[in-house]
Amino acid sequence: MKRWIVPLLLLLAPALALKAGWREVDTNGDGTPEKVAVTNLMDVAFAEDGRIVGWYVKRFKGREIRDYARAANLIRPGLPSPGLAGIALKAEDFTSEDGALVARFSGEGARVTWRIPLERYSATLALELNAPGELVWSGIGGTDRPVTKLLLEGANAPVPAGEGKARYLAMQTKAKAGFAFVLVPRAPLAAKLELKNGGAVARLALPAGKSELRVYGGQNELVRYHVEGLLDLPGLFTPNVWGQLSLGLLALMEFFYRLSGNWGVAILLLTLVVRLLLWPLMHQQFKAMAAMQRLKPYVDEINKKYKDDPEKKNQELMKLYAEHKVNPAAGCLPMFIQLPILFVLWRVIANYEFGQGFLWIPDLALPDPYYLLPVLYVAVMIAQTLLMSQGNKEAIRQSLFMNLLFVYLVLQFPSGVTLYWVFSTLIGLLQQWMINRQLAAGAGG
Repeated sequence: MKRWIVPLLLLLAPALALKAGWREVDTNGDGTPEKVAVTNLMDVAFAEDGRIVGWYVKRFKGREIRDYARAANLIRPGLPSPGLAGIALKAEDFTSEDGALVARFSGEGARVTWRIPLERYSATLALELNAPGELVWSGIGGTDRPVTKLLLEGANAPVPAGEGKARYLAMQTKAKAGFAFVLVPRAPLAAKLELKNGGAVARLALPAGKSELRVYGGQNELVRYHVEGLLDLPGLFTPNVWGQLSLGLLALMEFFYRLSGNWGVAILLLTLVVRLLLWPLMHQQFKAMAAMQRLKPYVDEINKKYKDDPEKKNQELMKLYAEHKVNPAAGCLPMFIQLPILFVLWRVIANYEFGQGFLWIPDLALPDPYYLLPVLYVAVMIAQTLLMSQGNKEAIRQSLFMNLLFVYLVLQFPSGVTLYWVFSTLIGLLQQWMINRQLAAGAGG
């Protein structure tokens, strides 16, 4: 029994929800601790002179980064660290104000203020200079061929490199995946964007006086851009057919929120509508699966009897299916059609930022701190296994083992995702129960 203790503890005791705030951590291993803004979505590490030395995007929302060396860092080694060029700054203070972590630096006629929100990827950079200066921004880690975009004033589409008055500058690890830096000046700034040493370098000319930029550093993903208000930037992200479906589901979820005033109710209503639309496909799939489970003892007998005669075995199997009017491939097509749609729905909920709780859940965008939803997930998975296996012990054992492998991931999923998953499975259970009753009645007649 002892060999199960450690895996069980690792499974049932994931990292507790983090406590956002400022910390001192040597993130880059140079022996000097950085001042790190720890938030639900990312950690940003500042050097004492105001340079950004680490911009770490989290794999799971609301969790601690235990090892910065292994975390996704958008800052690329070998390029100049983002910051003011040629101006020596000194830290003034690091505070928390109105749901954001604030860092202030000053020196040599310059003042820099960062506001990093706890639940967004977009930070605000405010600068005040006595004389014109230059902001250097570089990235992006994780790729040797970043996708770069520069939208010039008056243009309708971005260019991959160049210079001029910039409405935004973007650096992406991939065109429609991975991570991104997006810099959006409040007013267009003279800028230059180029590829260098396998990374991207942007230089923005800052006028004397006050300037402000929005700096997005996070998922290069449609829903996140929608949440952060960046999706309208021309050419930043062009949705494909699945992206258009995501936008449709987003609009429907936000409609249900306006109707109900609660994101938890909106998720339940959205899940219900999608599952009802897919009901005919699910009915065909579940009916085929249930029929195949009922024939499994006969299939096993044929496999055993004709194990040395494949041709005869196939003939007997086809005869069995024909006698019982069962098509073994009938459940495949409906599954292939519905799975992408359900996956898109999962992505929409997983990447949305709700900022609201539901019942005992304090924030639907973060994991359930009380682990009640994961417990419900395990319960509905067991119920689904028992219902679909129809007493087949081997199928029960295999299904339970596979589902338990996902428990650790479910513990770290946003609560909204687990809520959707549990409710969606409950609807499937109801449909499967109805189908089983129908087949049992038919067999009895």
